[in-house]
Amino acid sequence: MRLSTQADYAVRAVYELARRDPGAVVHTDAIAAAQRIPGSRLTKVLQELARADLVRTFRGSGGGVALARSPEQITVRQVYEAVEGPVLLCRCRQRVEPCGDDPCDTHDFWQGVESLLNRELDTTTFAALARRTRSGATGTAAGTAGRR
Repeated sequence: MRLSTQADYAVRAVYELARRDPGAVVHTDAIAAAQRIPGSRLTKVLQELARADLVRTFRGSGGGVALARSPEQITVRQVYEAVEGPVLLCRCRQRVEPCGDDPCDTHDFWQGVESLLNRELDTTTFAALARRTRSGATGTAAGTAGRR
């Protein structure tokens, strides 16, 4: 399993906004530089995040991007799904190879992993990620650091 570049950039862009002062409008060049994201890729990701009402964009000389909600109200899952769609590990749920009435032998396993991953992504907010980094903690998915 791999995290797509687009999902990675989306999470890093929202993280960068979450670590700023509340309501801060940040120029896309500043986000790109701070998170080492190519500007053209960042623009595309920010458009997807704006469509999902996770960020707001502002045009003009004082323009840039701001979070549409507080970092406490934005989860990693929301950002991921804004650019990638639902997290689906079961091939049958992706409609790649439907199981039909007789699920494949590993169906329940993958569905369980999918549920665990979705739960972790859903309970991790960007406020928690920003706090974790400020405190120097790196935490793991198995730990509770960085939870709401």
